[in-house]
Amino acid sequence: MTGKCDHSPQRLTVETQHIRYDGTALVPAVIHLAREVPYTLFVNDREILSISTLPTSLKELFIGFLVSEGVLTARNEVAECVVDHDSKLVRTELDVPRERLEKLEQKGMLTSGCAGGLVFSVETGSIPLPKDYEPLRISVTSILERMRELDTHPGIYRVTRGVHAASVADSSGTLLILEDLGRHNAVDKIVGHCFLQGIDTREKILLTTGRITSEVLTKAARSRFPIIVSRSSASALAVQMGKQSRVDVVTYVRGQRFNYFPHGATEIVE
Repeated sequence: MTGKCDHSPQRLTVETQHIRYDGTALVPAVIHLAREVPYTLFVNDREILSISTLPTSLKELFIGFLVSEGVLTARNEVAECVVDHDSKLVRTELDVPRERLEKLEQKGMLTSGCAGGLVFSVETGSIPLPKDYEPLRISVTSILERMRELDTHPGIYRVTRGVHAASVADSSGTLLILEDLGRHNAVDKIVGHCFLQGIDTREKILLTTGRITSEVLTKAARSRFPIIVSRSSASALAVQMGKQSRVDVVTYVRGQRFNYFPHGATEIVE
């Protein structure tokens, strides 16, 4: 792969004047807001979609999106990825079967973010782990500590209170935390990072600060994570899809408590 992905420094916040009510009076104040920038994805010279994003880890974001949608399954399928910060374009050249691209092209021009991305169907999104897969053993302490590490990450959220974060971790610690305006984008950035770095996600934990919807569960299943953990809730469809694809779901990780929906991919032990 070649390109100038993410080499240009990008401002992540904008200082903005506003009027704040402090409980007693309306007073002038300054606030930092997360910067939102739309980038348009081209795949093999065809315009696919625009994503409004926090302008960091853009290569990971768009590659992760293509992995999440089932377009990419191996790193050698990516011939090129170029992020042009000046034109706000991301150009990728892929060597994949035509039928995969056709499914994506049929969706037309879409916007991705907190509202979700493209999901072909529950069936195509649910790719089960092999029957001989050995469940990943994770301690209760590991679940609580990995979420604490995500929640206390000194990132853009601490300044703006306006972004989501996702992370990849194992029992011993958090490997990487990435942020974005939308919870789907943050997860795609982690998926893209793992894909590009050749990380075996079957031995890792995917964590998110946002709700686990069917779209987010699909991203976990596509990228072969055995478990997805959130400090928020999960939809009934996401839990159902987790059962179909053997992706375990953990929700409401707060304080010393969480909810666990086991589907055979992990074994959480005290």
